[in-house]
Amino acid sequence: MNPPRVSVVIPTYNRARFLPAAIASIRAQTLPCSEIVVVDDGSTDDTAAVLAALGEGIVHLRQANAGPAAARNRGIHAASGELVAFLDTDDRWCPNKIERQVELLRRHPAVALVSADMAIEDETGATMVASNFAKRGLAGFFAALDGAPVPEAPRRLLQLNFINTSTVLARREVLVERGGFDTRLRYGEDLELWLRIAARHAIACVPGVEEIRVEHSSNVTKSVEPMLKGYVDMARVIREWARPAMPGWGVDPDRYVADALADLGYWYFSAGRMAQARSAFAASLREKPGRRAAAYLAASGLPAAWISGLRSMKARLR
Repeated sequence: MNPPRVSVVIPTYNRARFLPAAIASIRAQTLPCSEIVVVDDGSTDDTAAVLAALGEGIVHLRQANAGPAAARNRGIHAASGELVAFLDTDDRWCPNKIERQVELLRRHPAVALVSADMAIEDETGATMVASNFAKRGLAGFFAALDGAPVPEAPRRLLQLNFINTSTVLARREVLVERGGFDTRLRYGEDLELWLRIAARHAIACVPGVEEIRVEHSSNVTKSVEPMLKGYVDMARVIREWARPAMPGWGVDPDRYVADALADLGYWYFSAGRMAQARSAFAASLREKPGRRAAAYLAASGLPAAWISGLRSMKARLR
């Protein structure tokens, strides 16, 4: 039996210097991919020239800047393979990734999406995290599953997003059926889609490290404030469609949104931006009363000297 066709979708925005390594890691796969679809999301650097120099087998699509969700969606619709894999420009794959994931899908045909563990390096190539699963206490869990579908996957995803986008291989028909990535979201759009898929289909993980993520100064997730605000938007979108199901996943829908707002408020509080902290904590309490938000709302109204004194006291108690 011939293996399924795999299309790789790479969204990129001013990341030309990372493209050669990412594409080289695709071409080094022990199970070849059928096509590479690069969606240039309005880059102003030399992305086009770099791609042209990388040779044949690359579909280069250009669009006005619309964010990673829109770029990945365009790649999904342009893909010709039965399976779609995602790879961000500042990541790369280990050589056996696609082969191991396709074999898992062969063994478990009900699985719609399969991810994997990842390692993290800095810009110099030094290892920062040898295994993300091990760091998060999940290595034993996924090793024991040995590729079997993840039980209670929506509940587990809401507790901790264990799926990094660049590890994902998914059935294209499922990505299309579930509507792709929500283009309203600039952060958390990946978790929101994985959750929509897991609510209807089985998902699984290859337990080994199959992706290397590079942490550098221009990583999108380094922008803490917009990321936390984006997670509030994501939490609201998830509640919008999943409210009836969330209690069965062990999650209070309003508490989920309230906690995202409280996290944003705490960041403002720590940054000394008290007016914005009070606004976020008040919004959290309107969603669902909670002691943490109430305590920090009260604290954010204290004089700066009092807050400094309380912080010093807390540090001494530690």
